[in-house]
Amino acid sequence: MKIFLWVADYSGCGYYRCLLPGAELAKRGHDVMADGSTVPKEVHSGECDVIVGQRVCNEGASVAWQKLARAGHTKLVFETDDLLTAVDPSNRIAHAFYDSEMVRRYRENLAVADVVTVTTERLAEHARELNPTAAIHVLPNQIPGWLLEHERPTSPDPDLVTIGWRGGLSHQRDFGELAKPLRAFLQHPLNRGVAEFHAMGAPYHERVASNHGRVRWTGWHESVADFLKAVDFDLTVIPLRPSTFNDAKSDLALLETAALGIPAIVSDTGPYTYSPGIGGPVAPAIRVGSNDWWQDPLRLLVHDTAYREQLGKEAREWAAGRTVEGNAWRWEEAYSS
Repeated sequence: MKIFLWVADYSGCGYYRCLLPGAELAKRGHDVMADGSTVPKEVHSGECDVIVGQRVCNEGASVAWQKLARAGHTKLVFETDDLLTAVDPSNRIAHAFYDSEMVRRYRENLAVADVVTVTTERLAEHARELNPTAAIHVLPNQIPGWLLEHERPTSPDPDLVTIGWRGGLSHQRDFGELAKPLRAFLQHPLNRGVAEFHAMGAPYHERVASNHGRVRWTGWHESVADFLKAVDFDLTVIPLRPSTFNDAKSDLALLETAALGIPAIVSDTGPYTYSPGIGGPVAPAIRVGSNDWWQDPLRLLVHDTAYREQLGKEAREWAAGRTVEGNAWRWEEAYSS
């Protein structure tokens, strides 16, 4: 197949949803092109078998997408990895960006696609409502195989147990589920000099900093691969506030750290309550309910080294079934459906 990947960005979403599987499809002999700005002339002229549009909703891109749909000579695959019709107002930047006009175009563009690819079954249900005639494929995020063999770097102070979190500014309310108990945990006399908190991405370390709690921060990296190679967590915390938007999210945050052999404490909601829509077991992790306190599992993983290492080993074994090398056939099948 000759495939054109019309990516929305070159960060995490573009990497996992287009560039990573696209590179693997190229290894399988397909002719794969990718661009985040313009559609090449050869695509408009019908010389391409498949066009994958990642959450197409900008005004200019929508005009081109609808024109391609009317021409009908190329298969259109609409790719989306978030429920963009239900962005939480607390995520102010994204909520302002996905205004009523942007959402209208998003719906219209999804509705004319021949194939829709999503990350979760919840998103698939949404896609079926908007486009009942399209072939809908659940393609859970996958990790590059090298991650399973990667040896994590040590933290600046190897005597401390590093509690890690990664993500962007869109997780203000999600992190609010964790901030108070994590701050109290780090301040407790039994944990001083034993544990630290490391935020990667957005500077959420500021929300748990205190005179006695050890915190540090690492900003964004040039690429997803650079970020993954820099993760030095001994355990990770993944808070997620219950919401319609979060219920449709993927388990990527857990998958990345699991592949690195890092045990996780996660909110018992959204993607962390069920396995992805491809069967298989639920990821090994400690799950915290909305009315539970995070300090107990934190205490367990920080102070019980043997259990922490065992849970990390189980997580890595689970992640071994989620490599792009072993699952690229899912994209191949979706694009040829």
